[in-house]
Amino acid sequence: MITLEGPHMGLNDRRSWSKVQMWNTCSVAETESREHIIEHVANIARSAPGGKLKNLVFSCHGTAAYVQMGLSFDRSHTSMFRAWTGLVEKIWFHCCSVARITTPNSPTAGDGNLFCSEVARAAGCYVVASTETQVGASGRVLPYGRLDTFEGLVLVYGPNGGVMPDANRHPSTYLRNPSDPGSWAQNPD
Repeated sequence: MITLEGPHMGLNDRRSWSKVQMWNTCSVAETESREHIIEHVANIARSAPGGKLKNLVFSCHGTAAYVQMGLSFDRSHTSMFRAWTGLVEKIWFHCCSVARITTPNSPTAGDGNLFCSEVARAAGCYVVASTETQVGASGRVLPYGRLDTFEGLVLVYGPNGGVMPDANRHPSTYLRNPSDPGSWAQNPD
């Protein structure tokens, strides 16, 4: 498991398979506007000890260059993250494939590398995201201030938008038995 330094905030999209518990934790409805999410996080960060958040977690579904939080975020929304400049040190996209780059003919086409880079530059902070599918038990509530280990390649983007040299490769998920949807292999925590 990954232990996050506080003050930290968790945004749990109601459609997500797991939930995080942080110093400040919010449940986000699928109809929640992007503007409200951005403003709410900024207000919480300003009221946090030290006037900023060390870590902000998006716990939701995702795909290449797309985060299903409220009405969702994609590359056309990355400039909105400027409102968090100086208020958030690190954003964690705890969801599937956000940093993935797909082909144009893919049903989930997108350049997750550019998305994460643009979010990092706009917010002036670090961004952590995986390129692969994340697996977890439906309805799972993670321990306070912790994330389970990511599956696959995890990239860290610096405030200048560049990929940091400390990328981590964890075991990937895979379906051991295609006729049994419950047979996904995943990291043990």
